[in-house]
Amino acid sequence: MFSKPQNVWTIINQGLYWERYNEFQKAVRNFEKALKIEPQNVVANLHKGKSLYQINRFSEALVCFDQILKVDPKSIDALHNAGLCLEKLARYCDAESFFCRVLEIDRNYLDSKTYLAVCKSNLGDHNDALGLLDDVLRNDPRNSAALYNKSTVLGRMGKKSESIFYLDKAIEEDSRQSDACCKEGKILTSKGRHEDAIKWYSKALEHDPKNLDALVAKGWTLDLAGFSTKDVFPFFDKALEIDPKFTEAWLNKGFVLDRTGLFKKAVGCFESILEYDPKNIRALYSKGVSLFSLKQYSAAVFFCQEAIRLDPSNVKALCSMMWILEHKKKYVEALRYCDMALKTDPDYVYAISYKGKILFLLKKYEEALQYYETALKLDPKNQTAIYYKNQVLEKLEKKKKQL
Repeated sequence: MFSKPQNVWTIINQGLYWERYNEFQKAVRNFEKALKIEPQNVVANLHKGKSLYQINRFSEALVCFDQILKVDPKSIDALHNAGLCLEKLARYCDAESFFCRVLEIDRNYLDSKTYLAVCKSNLGDHNDALGLLDDVLRNDPRNSAALYNKSTVLGRMGKKSESIFYLDKAIEEDSRQSDACCKEGKILTSKGRHEDAIKWYSKALEHDPKNLDALVAKGWTLDLAGFSTKDVFPFFDKALEIDPKFTEAWLNKGFVLDRTGLFKKAVGCFESILEYDPKNIRALYSKGVSLFSLKQYSAAVFFCQEAIRLDPSNVKALCSMMWILEHKKKYVEALRYCDMALKTDPDYVYAISYKGKILFLLKKYEEALQYYETALKLDPKNQTAIYYKNQVLEKLEKKKKQL
């Protein structure tokens, strides 16, 4: 029996998926698979070339763009990207010809104009390079690539003070754009649009590889999207390499370690924060939760109590204590902390739903049902509340039949 041939676009879309997440090796494998079926496929060749470029395989990438140009000699994408590869290979004269071909088709293609200037400067034509970069900056004063390259050219011309001026402007602009991209990514993450968010975090890091917020946000978004810890942790670790006291990186790494059952390592992350910030509430109660999972019950209670002592209205600290007490089957005490949390925030769904669970465990089914219904009014898709509400309804039905 013959196996059904795979649809080439299914394979290409899988490659595009990995490309969006900057998994370029995986992307290349998919595009290669697609090209075995359709060797002239323009999209597969273009994106294979772009992915190869990202992993510094410039000669191989150039072959992909040449394949496209055999089919479409005026493909601006292929011409520009071929020029980029040649520039990286220090073949500046060849690269120049490709960027010039782009500008013959579209004289306002600023990226090609910028890299044409790079090539000219590398060939010693600094004045021509400056003219091209000034033209780019007239059209786009915030073009950071043009600003950086203008700084480089001025430095080669011995104009140090001007070079530093444009370098500072480039860094400032990259930082601004990076922060804007990161902000957009966080908005998309909050809406559950993880793939789109990752693209914005990647853009943020292209502008500023040391953007700590973008590094951590990309890490926890990859975690939300279901990627493995080997894909997630490098972003937290990079942030901590830049700033060993960046709390958000320690916290998020600790949360992932705790969720994946590596409780001792999670405790280590929270302790790293408490070494320089002994009153960090999140680190205190999070350490307590991880210690509980290590069966260090007294220590777990101590750290949660310390968090609550420092901030008696912190609902997450209160709910962490509630969680510990419920797991120790101290339901009445757990309810007390639950009520404290709800006094602070009457609409806190987690506490409302958890109170329903504790009342369920105390066999107070009618009261439990009320809390689950309240939770579901506030969050109709809350799966925990839906599950336990059904459990309560089953218990009430059995109770009714016994009467």
